[in-house]
This record gives sequence, C-alpha cells and structure tokens, in this order.
Amino acid sequence: MTLREYIAHWQETYDRHQSRPTTYAAHNYVFKNHILPGLGDVFLSELTSEMVGEFLEERKRFGNHRPGSSGLGEETMRHIHRLLQQCLDQAIRDGLIGDNPARAFHYSKPKKVNADVLTPLEMEDYLDAAERLGYLPMFMLALTTGLRQGELIALKWSDLDIESRTLTVAENRAVVRRELVEYGSQTRTIALTPEVIDLLIREHDKHPSSPLMFMHPATLKPYSPQMVRRMHNEIIKEAGIDHIRYVDLRHTCAIFALKNGMDAKELVQMLGHYRPTITRQNYEPYLPHKVQTDEDIPNEATQGELQQAANVLDSLLKF
Repeated sequence: MTLREYIAHWQETYDRHQSRPTTYAAHNYVFKNHILPGLGDVFLSELTSEMVGEFLEERKRFGNHRPGSSGLGEETMRHIHRLLQQCLDQAIRDGLIGDNPARAFHYSKPKKVNADVLTPLEMEDYLDAAERLGYLPMFMLALTTGLRQGELIALKWSDLDIESRTLTVAENRAVVRRELVEYGSQTRTIALTPEVIDLLIREHDKHPSSPLMFMHPATLKPYSPQMVRRMHNEIIKEAGIDHIRYVDLRHTCAIFALKNGMDAKELVQMLGHYRPTITRQNYEPYLPHKVQTDEDIPNEATQGELQQAANVLDSLLKF
C-alpha cells in the first residue's frame, strides 16, 4: 500500500468523522498540495525518517512544485509535519507499520516569541482534539472568552444568560479545596458565540441538577486547577502542539479579538484586567489606539458593545 492509498483511507475512515469541516478541508489542502506530490507514491512500509527529512527540507526551500513557487514558512512546515505524524500514528495503530518515521525526524518547534499565540490551523487542531477527548465545551469557552483558569472552574449555570447570549463572570469566586467560595460581588459580562451557547446547552443536559457548569464526573465537585492543566495537556498532546500553555488560550483570544475589530476598552472588559496598563503592556502591538484610563472604563458593557463583542468572538470560529 502506498502512502497515497493510506492517506485516502485515513481521510475517509478517521479524519472526515473526527474533524470539523473546516479542519478536514485544511487537511485535504495540505495533503493535495504538499504531502502527496512529494511522498504519495512511496510504499508505506518503505517510508523512512531520512525520506521524511528530505521531503520537509525540499518543501522548506522550494515550496510546492508549481512554477514560480518559493519556500514555505515555518508555520506551514510545522503543520505539514504534524499532519503527516498524525496520519502515520494511525497507521501504527492499524498494524501497517512498526514505527512512525515522521516522529523520528524532529522538526523544530516555533520560536518562543510566537509560541504564546495559536495560529488558526492550531486552533482548529486544538478544538478538534478537545472534541475527541470529550472536553470541547470547557475549552471552546476558554478559547473564545479568554477566561482565567480559576474563573472557568468556578462557573455556575446561573452565570449563563441564554437569551442575551452572555456570561456573567464572578471575579471574586474561587474553587478552594474543591468547593466554591465567594468573597465579593464584583462581576463582568462577556458575550458568547452561538456555537458556544449550543455546546453549553448540551453540557447542561448531561447534569441538569448540578449548579456547577463544569464538574468532575466522579466526585460531582468542581475541577481543580491541576485537573484543568492535565486536561489541557492531554489536548495539546493529542493535537501535536505541545508548546501551548493554558494561558496561551487567553492570549490567543485577546489578539484575535483585536485583529477582528474589538477596541481596547472592550478588551479590558472582556479579560477582566484591573488596570488598563496591563492590557497595554501585553497587547501594545495589536492595539488600534491608546487604552483608556480607569475612569473611562465602565463596570458593565452596554448591550450594543456586548453584541459587537459577540460578533468579534464569532469570527474566531470561522478561520
């Protein structure tokens, strides 16, 4: 069986059913334009790490084989390598090969300067992996709202307003020794996308009697921060993007929101920064204008601002 034949099998048997349509289309593009022209006719059993390395080097230097094409960027190269690894990992599970020649060749990870923001393709891979592991509602919410880890695990269903498509975050609520503790009344309101609302409704149907939005299925108590990190680590391992930390979901949400038109005042409100200077320090290159002073920032956003924020966040899901 050639690699071309196995990839066709992998796409129909696994990828089509495990990936969202946009991810499947992106994978198909990479296979068609990069992997198949270079390695498609190689027999699966004869594929070696040296061949994979030569293929990647050729793509990096010359791109595809179309006239006038130039070399490929690091982001594209990482995606090609990761997709090939993922496909060949399944070939091992199918008993067709003994080891993965793509994993034997270690392609360089992104430089630290770019490691704290997921690319659109990495977001797709991250969410697909979360869905396969059964963690999609929690981590889709994290990625599209920029919630801190402690805020995420302390959410209650009473914080969700389905009609207005908003989430009220209790900034002075925390999980302490697996119990919710409230020590203040300060809140902020965040707009949610329709896709997130639908996921949360289905999540509520799983345990409608619990006040907790996300609870451990065995203990029926809130997740601990350590458990969330463990779940996140499972996702990035499954997705093949192990340089991503949980906090990078928050950075990614903020930067994509700014790139899609959210202004600085709305970003401060969404992220719950106590001082606008924090927003300026973290996201200065992406800010369209100077962050307002504390006096300029209201405690609650207007309904119009929330709707605009919802539209911006919705664009995060349409790469």
